[in-house]
Amino acid sequence: MIQLADYFHIQVSPDKMSAQLFCYDDYINQELEIDESSIRRFLDANHILYGIDQASVNQIISGAEEASFPIQIAKGLPVINGEDGQIKYELNLDTKYERTKDWDFRDVMRIPNVVKGEKLATLYNPTTGVEGINVSGAVVLPKPGNPISVKAGNNVVYKEENMSFYSAVNGQISIIGRYIHVYPVYEVKETLSMKTGNLNFVGTIIIHGDVPTGFQVQAEGDIKIYGMVEAGVVTAGGSVYVSEGMSGQGSGFIKARENITLGYINQGIVHAESDLYVENSILHSECVAKGHVYCQKGSIIGGTLSVGKSVEANDIGSRLSTKTEIIFGINKTFSDKEDELIARQNELKDTLQKLKHIGSKLHEQDTSNPKLRISILRQKNSVKKTEEQLRIIEDMLLKINSKIGSEQDAYLIVRNFIHPNTIIAFAKYKKKINTNYHYVKINLVHNEIMIQPLFD
Repeated sequence: MIQLADYFHIQVSPDKMSAQLFCYDDYINQELEIDESSIRRFLDANHILYGIDQASVNQIISGAEEASFPIQIAKGLPVINGEDGQIKYELNLDTKYERTKDWDFRDVMRIPNVVKGEKLATLYNPTTGVEGINVSGAVVLPKPGNPISVKAGNNVVYKEENMSFYSAVNGQISIIGRYIHVYPVYEVKETLSMKTGNLNFVGTIIIHGDVPTGFQVQAEGDIKIYGMVEAGVVTAGGSVYVSEGMSGQGSGFIKARENITLGYINQGIVHAESDLYVENSILHSECVAKGHVYCQKGSIIGGTLSVGKSVEANDIGSRLSTKTEIIFGINKTFSDKEDELIARQNELKDTLQKLKHIGSKLHEQDTSNPKLRISILRQKNSVKKTEEQLRIIEDMLLKINSKIGSEQDAYLIVRNFIHPNTIIAFAKYKKKINTNYHYVKINLVHNEIMIQPLFD
């Protein structure tokens, strides 16, 4: 009687979910008569009891060639682990208005308001999963899903009976970390003064007046200012709206993680993580927008504009050839800093190379000379200081990310005139405008800046 153990051995995967049949050298050139019952007995002896592949069994009975091995002889039933719990929000959390043909320029912030008693979200429990079976016939238990960790925060009530969250007040929903909050709006009925002081609020701020020079306004939500911003600081976790505009005097600063909308910008610094809307003109300012810039009724004169996607403006530059820079794909301020750091890095590398060369020359001399030993110590100290400065520069370079978009897809649309001494850059590709162009589109085509007639 043939002993299959003399010709075959079985290897089971670590998770016992598959078994492979290997042949020994004695199997080669042997004409063995193997039936299914002997294979089944061999498998039983090796504790292969589940998921046996009949096609593989038939292949062995018919005389599998050596090249066919190893053969998968059995496969377990995979375990299906449970899915984690989920949360479904019952309202629209989007803060952008849909831009239809009836869209109003001033409709830029849609605050996701909720009313008292409104359902905010529903939790769904995790699933337990489905058991599996390994090739030995043992049950494999699934790993259950994890419950979602979301809790009721400020002004929010959780009802266990239907696993839902409800608003306890009228206000604005805000999801921060593991908590759902509803924040009421903080409203100031006048221009900021020493009576109100600086503002720092977790929700939305509305100011019916101005933000004068020196004042700071900070909100985790949106900021609406029905007045003007002077040389103050306004930062928002959402959008910023300024009905009049900004007269920044070279130091006024507005920053938002979403859109920024103003009547005008004059000598200001404005950074928008999304889009920048300016109803009239941008004058001698430093502006950054990772999305689009719309200045369709006014001009962009002087200063720099760093943009991620597109610019639409009435006029660029001025008849007096005021230097105006429009840069796509990178933040010019960060890019200039990056260039400075790279130049400094190269200087330090050159200095370090020279110091090491000096050190090797010093060690070739008689080190018993006291003056020489002092020179060696000075050289080592200089090397250490230079290496430390180089590490600081390299760390700073790692933290700088000047890229804010793809210059390949960016474009500029000018609906009136673009004037001489305007510099257009798509990342490293630059073009200086030397003559007036009217009603044009400018973009990067095959790494060349193209100026084309604009057709609506």
